[in-house]
Amino acid sequence: MPLTDINSLLRLQELDLKLRDLESRHKLLPKEMKALIAKRDELLAGTAAAADKVRQVELAIKAAEGEAAKLEEENRKLQQQSSLVKKNTEYQAMLTAIDNNKTKIGEFEEKALLLLDDLEAAKKTALKTKEDNNNTIKMIKAEFDELFAFSKTVEQEISKLKAERPNRLCGIDPDTMSLYNRLLSSKSVRTPVSKVEDGVCGNCFLRVTPQCLSNIKRDKFTTCDNCQGLLYMEQEDND
Repeated sequence: MPLTDINSLLRLQELDLKLRDLESRHKLLPKEMKALIAKRDELLAGTAAAADKVRQVELAIKAAEGEAAKLEEENRKLQQQSSLVKKNTEYQAMLTAIDNNKTKIGEFEEKALLLLDDLEAAKKTALKTKEDNNNTIKMIKAEFDELFAFSKTVEQEISKLKAERPNRLCGIDPDTMSLYNRLLSSKSVRTPVSKVEDGVCGNCFLRVTPQCLSNIKRDKFTTCDNCQGLLYMEQEDND
């Protein structure tokens, strides 16, 4: 294979490898951005849950205070009715009911007082959670914006390389181009065209056969017996 073909292939490969790396990186960006959005949503949910905990404690306090108020109202009615009761048994029953209600009122009031401590703790937790999460969300947004801008830059570079690629096909015969494209799309080949140094293939890092070396030195179309990649050697100076 003429040295000019190798040089043409190397120029094309330089572009294609860069293009392949950029396209691989570009494919990962949506997943990374989606992960950032998921993290943001998780933090927002955490902030909402902390705020909801405050509301739950507030509702529990109102419920306890409401039950106490109902019992106090019931006691007022019982006291009013007791003055009209003539039978001692009925009167005693009302007094017992009033005492029972007072006991329950005390329990509800004690519960409300204890819940006030829980409310204060819940409010502090909610405030800290909101502040911490908001700070983290700001960093996530900055990272997301950076990735978004980077994706646009990568897209532009990919478009630029794709537009340039046809200009680098000159000097490459169809058969060589066909093999090169096949190697380029192979997942097992790092570089379609690899340099041989000290008798070792630059792609698979295995020693090439003497016949391969002989063919390369005669500029003959040569592929590695191990990885099937195209091979070349630096042209020796004959002084």
